[in-house]
Amino acid sequence: MADDLGEPIYGSVPGAGPVFFRHEIPTADESLYRAFFSELAHLADRPIVL
Repeated sequence: MADDLGEPIYGSVPGAGPVFFRHEIPTADESLYRAFFSELAHLADRPIVL
């Protein structure tokens, strides 16, 4: 369970807390991942970091 629901769900720089999952992606695929996580954040009422 997340301690702070105000934390972004996706970003290029992790926050101060622990990193639970890190996955390197090719630059060419970043827009696909960004669109997916942006939609997920929107549906969960979470902020999006640009």
